[in-house]
Amino acid sequence: PLCCKLPRRPAPCPAQHSGAMGVCHGSPASRAECPANMRVFGRRRAVLAGLNYRGTSAELRGCINDMTNQKSVLQEHYGFSEKDILMLHEDQPKDKWPYKARMLEGMRWLYEGAAAGDLLYFHYSGHGSQFKIWGGMVADCICPLDCVDQPWPGSVILDTEIHKVLYEPLPMGVKAIACFDCCHSGTVANLTVKRELRHSGEHAPRARYLKAPAIVAVKETEPVAGLRRGVIAENCQDHQLWVFSGCQDNQTSADAYCDGQFQGAFTWALLKSLRNDVWNQTYIDLLGQIRTNLKGYTQIPALTTTHTAYLNFWYCGREPEAASREEHASDREVGSRRALLIGINYRNTHNELRGCINDVATYKDLLIQHYGFQESEMLILTEDEPRANWPYKARIVEGMQWLMRGAKKGDSLFLSYSGHGSQMVDRTGTEPNGMSDCICPLDCNKSWPEHIILDTEIHTHLYDSLPDGVKLTCVFDCCHSGTVANLEYNRDLHLAAQGFEEVPAVPERYHGARYMEPPRDVSQPHSASILALGCGRGSPAQFKKASGFRNAVADQKLYGNRHLWVLSGCQDDQTSADAFVSCMYQGAFTWALASTLQSQRYAAKYETLLTQVRAKLAGRYSQVPALSTTRRAYFDRFFLGKSAPELAIRKHCCAAK
Repeated sequence: PLCCKLPRRPAPCPAQHSGAMGVCHGSPASRAECPANMRVFGRRRAVLAGLNYRGTSAELRGCINDMTNQKSVLQEHYGFSEKDILMLHEDQPKDKWPYKARMLEGMRWLYEGAAAGDLLYFHYSGHGSQFKIWGGMVADCICPLDCVDQPWPGSVILDTEIHKVLYEPLPMGVKAIACFDCCHSGTVANLTVKRELRHSGEHAPRARYLKAPAIVAVKETEPVAGLRRGVIAENCQDHQLWVFSGCQDNQTSADAYCDGQFQGAFTWALLKSLRNDVWNQTYIDLLGQIRTNLKGYTQIPALTTTHTAYLNFWYCGREPEAASREEHASDREVGSRRALLIGINYRNTHNELRGCINDVATYKDLLIQHYGFQESEMLILTEDEPRANWPYKARIVEGMQWLMRGAKKGDSLFLSYSGHGSQMVDRTGTEPNGMSDCICPLDCNKSWPEHIILDTEIHTHLYDSLPDGVKLTCVFDCCHSGTVANLEYNRDLHLAAQGFEEVPAVPERYHGARYMEPPRDVSQPHSASILALGCGRGSPAQFKKASGFRNAVADQKLYGNRHLWVLSGCQDDQTSADAFVSCMYQGAFTWALASTLQSQRYAAKYETLLTQVRAKLAGRYSQVPALSTTRRAYFDRFFLGKSAPELAIRKHCCAAK
């Protein structure tokens, strides 16, 4: 049955009574520009209900763990006090077991005395189900503890009851979040704005679905609605309400074993996402991270809310810490922007690549359209440029010097290199494995090392020259680049190597390695020199530590006061793919980076960006990208200082190049 349809009131400005910073003037345009945060300045209260149905045929294992984990997060990171959290599960005293009457009492308790500025939180982990009611209609429900041995629907909580008790009474200016980690929950709220991020995958844990008694059971062929009924979305237009669902209407939510304990896959993914982002996430970004964490499960999470602008508000009203806000503010207070973009296809040579110049076009487009760079402040070095700007060694070194020239505090610099990487014999006697790492300019077909750029030279011309307060982001889409910076803090997300296929004739199957074999006379270290260094019998770990641009810095802490981020296309001992993807030849890493930024609406934190890029590459390419920076807190900074997501994603035509 549907609730009575009330006259629709004008939709309020999201900032009007949210406590959001800034001024909103009420027009549609200004509403879209409301800042992406929402302060909580009142009381915080939560009801956490988890049902394991112990000793019954419906038994689950992870629901009570969900509540314990959620409670810990709310207390430690979002300002909830224990006295304002009501726990309903079978490990509590019996008067707090999650029977239907007690759960409804809990929902009502949640609202007692609620006032503008308060934050209310409801989390349910347990079974969801469906059953026939009058007229052959299908009702959706959640399953309290007494539904196992008591007649339905008197012992279950219907979708209409959830709305009547939980959503509709929400007072003006009170913020409410509800999470349902159960089956048939995809449209548990049916609010105006919905986001669902689909993916494919397979996993076979137990489903959180309880089959209804045979007399009221729904046939498998009948359509399902997923707690959809009972809500006229207009009734909630004035509410500040977010509802997370563990799966779509026709799916099951997994009761799984994750990180050493039984718990709901969705709840695990939610808390993991918050932890990885240092507990500061907008709702829409949180949904994206949950989806990534659930890869391998069939369930697809969903998020509904009452206004599009609310998707960009901070989860639980937690803004970045004051110090972090100041750091982020310094990111946005940029002076001039300058970029050096290098792409080398090595045309008409046996080392020819196909996608490096396209990589440069990709970065140029990104920087100009989304990050405030001007074409006049870009130096592009490719074989498509006038010959004076072909990427020979001397011109690349000049470009690095140009990038640093006149840079001052507040400036933002960007460098990308797409081309071959390689290694040659170390002639200084300082490399433990006897090999030096390098990138390969266009004239590297001549003698080495005179016509390559060694790891030490990269540091001399780029990192050592970086002035205080100047931000530099470098992207290396080449082989042997995993620790191109050797900075104090690194993120390298390891993945088992899968190997490249033999290069096929069709473009879509093309995978080439961006690795150049060095000339024979410099390709292998002499065993005598290695033994003289005491490294000939070293462990594999020692040899790995010595590879991949790692040895260029004697003291990692040298750069502690520099604003420096270095993204690498692969690990030290891997190759970066030159591929045909999304209708064009390009670097697999560059493709993954650009498409991730687009999916994040061009506002992504560095570590989040790395995680998403890794997810895009996984299963298709063997390379595992890496990220280095100078301070741990810098992983939490936004890529090129852009923290506000764009409202719409520009669409690009797909054309083979």
